[in-house]
Amino acid sequence: MRGLAVGWMVAAVSCGTWAVECTVSATSVAPSTLYVNGAASYATGSITATCTRQTGDVSRPYIYIGVNQGEPPSGRAMTRQNGTTTLAYEIYHRTYGSGAWTEGAGVAATSTSSGGVFYRMANSAAPQTTTFTYYIVIPSATSKPAGIYDDLAVTATVRLSTSGGSNTGATLALANWGIAASIQHSCYFSSTPAPVVINYTSFMSAAATATSFFQVSCTYQTPYTLAIAAPSTGTLLGINYSLSLGASSGTGSGLAQTYSIIGSAAGSQAGTCGAGTCSASRVHTINVVF
Repeated sequence: MRGLAVGWMVAAVSCGTWAVECTVSATSVAPSTLYVNGAASYATGSITATCTRQTGDVSRPYIYIGVNQGEPPSGRAMTRQNGTTTLAYEIYHRTYGSGAWTEGAGVAATSTSSGGVFYRMANSAAPQTTTFTYYIVIPSATSKPAGIYDDLAVTATVRLSTSGGSNTGATLALANWGIAASIQHSCYFSSTPAPVVINYTSFMSAAATATSFFQVSCTYQTPYTLAIAAPSTGTLLGINYSLSLGASSGTGSGLAQTYSIIGSAAGSQAGTCGAGTCSASRVHTINVVF
């Protein structure tokens, strides 16, 4: 299975008339969980800026780092490769779900407010490297087809700023990277059938039947088949019976889908029960193939 993967490349822009020269890069750490069965997925990475004050500059400039929205449509979203379905996600600068990292006015990295991150350089002429963690969240979403989704137009921009966190200063450096996530085809039993109990009386004229229900959850648009593993018939207490499914195939919706298993024993069977009532059981298996 695949999880989140972030590649990166670095581009630096500088000008001899500016007071500061910077480079910036973005890296990522693979998530510990994958996007499966609608669960939310999380990953962290980092954005690192290295800035140097020019010789003779006595000021301590403020530095701003903003992260753009990424590729259209509106709001951060990855698009399914060879398709148009989108998968929403967000990038935060404080922690998961707190402080959306945007190109708005600068705030402290630990702030719960959305915006770019800004800070003040130290009083040193040596290169100053500052690293900030970013947090990626893909919210829970069930109705998405399996496949690879990506957003290849994420950009971090370093600018000169002010003590108020202005995001309109001169651009010092850019870093472009992509974010990708995969959803694997997946199915699981979201509920298992209760025992199919066939109540039978010796030599009864009509067939005896019983029904039990179970649920299967599969990723959106994933085709699958259902089958009772052989044998689907048997004999208990001298009574022959058979099992069948109400349906043998389906297409995943991302939600639980209900199916039935039917047990039947034909009439006019004597059986071998030597007491007033008897009971016996046997285990059968239902297979889901996708």
